[in-house]
Amino acid sequence: MIASLFASFRSGARRKSFLVPALLCAGALTACSTTRGHANDLAEKGRFVEAAEVYVKLVNDEPNNPEYRASLDDLRWRGLSQLLTQARQARVEGRDEDAEVNLEQFFTYRVKWNSKLDGGMESSLLEEMAGTHRHLRQLIIDPAKLGNALTAESHLDRKRVLLAQPEMAPIRRDVEEAVAQGGVATCAKLKQSLSGGAQHWTELVSRYCGHYQQSAPRAGMFPEALGVPTWQVSVDGISNDVVQYLMTRLSGAFEASPWYSEASQRHAPMTIAGSLRERRTVEPVQLTAPWTERVPYTDHEDRTATAEVPYSVEESYEEKGVMKKRLVRQTKTVEYKTTVEVTKYRDVSRSFDYHAQRRGVEYSFAVVAQGILQEQHAPLAVKAENSIEASGYEHNITFEPGGVRPQVFQRPNKEGWLDGQLRGYEQTFFASLMSRWQDAFCNAPAFAVEDAARCARGGVELPGPAKQALTDTLGDDAAQVHRLFVWN
Repeated sequence: MIASLFASFRSGARRKSFLVPALLCAGALTACSTTRGHANDLAEKGRFVEAAEVYVKLVNDEPNNPEYRASLDDLRWRGLSQLLTQARQARVEGRDEDAEVNLEQFFTYRVKWNSKLDGGMESSLLEEMAGTHRHLRQLIIDPAKLGNALTAESHLDRKRVLLAQPEMAPIRRDVEEAVAQGGVATCAKLKQSLSGGAQHWTELVSRYCGHYQQSAPRAGMFPEALGVPTWQVSVDGISNDVVQYLMTRLSGAFEASPWYSEASQRHAPMTIAGSLRERRTVEPVQLTAPWTERVPYTDHEDRTATAEVPYSVEESYEEKGVMKKRLVRQTKTVEYKTTVEVTKYRDVSRSFDYHAQRRGVEYSFAVVAQGILQEQHAPLAVKAENSIEASGYEHNITFEPGGVRPQVFQRPNKEGWLDGQLRGYEQTFFASLMSRWQDAFCNAPAFAVEDAARCARGGVELPGPAKQALTDTLGDDAAQVHRLFVWN
């Protein structure tokens, strides 16, 4: 239990007590770097996983620093211990989902760090895995045994990352087998409910059984089924190749929608009207480029100069025992003040005027596809329009001081822009088909089973009245059957 993990934590703390001063250096030593100080601050607050992730940078910067490596290993060990402790505590308090979030993080970081567990942590991990198994029996296995395989599978999908860990393989197999067996049992029950003429219900049962690799009668063509639309096109400014491309994309979107059946001989007549226009502009302009000129000028400066000045001194000397005198010429250095002319430079702001052409272009695209999918409903109309503008200057002037160089206006690629618009319109058209199915068949105040199954074909979670109509047969899976219909 939790006590065993705390014991493991304490023993680990004793083993690594020599590292504690390093972890506390942020508060004691001013020499710690900013990064290390941040990591140690996180560690002091008990945020060991975050601290370990920060220490990774220190180790990467100084891979041969043994103190950094030892501190990183200690922080990782403490972080894993903390995650497992939090998982066990949440489990004891009945917060199973929180426990499994912590357990998933534990596995994630253990794999990321390639950490080895000691005996105490291994024991606590086994206890936590057993707690997870008990919870998943309630969450997944019990509903599956009651025939709610889709509901159980939705919970299983949420746990896929956790169950993907090698240690969780026995638990994963247990819950997956329960879901599969529940799906097989429910399929057998649903096949007994089939009757002729209920094509949407037959399709739902067929997909349910197929989801669990079981055979079931295939549905005939449903009443609302339509084949690929027949297109009548009226466009301006778009080439025939692009028109054909658009029709192909929209036909593909229709085939991927709930409305389509390959077997249907009815084809919805639809029209496409649109245009692609290009408007260009050219106007002469005068542009100004600021630049700076260094201008010379003459200034006067006082300087201190030196000069060598001659002077004579009387010098005594002896000649044949007789003292004599003579004048000796010498020089001395004398400083004096003088004014000199110097050349200096000042920065003067200038402007360079030149002529250019301002060129502009605008592409505008508009399209609407219309057609009647059901006689009793309003026509489907899917509209889209967009435009793009760009402008720039053209000239052949060069003036390096002002950074002026020849320019040529580069127009946006019209074909590439149009292709993006058509692809976006394809998605809009598909979304409108999906919405129209919901509007047409999912807004009734009450539903029969066949009508509810028709609504489910839209691939969107059923409204309350439609769920209620299917609950007697499908139980909790009534809220999940839309997942059997995936359109894209």
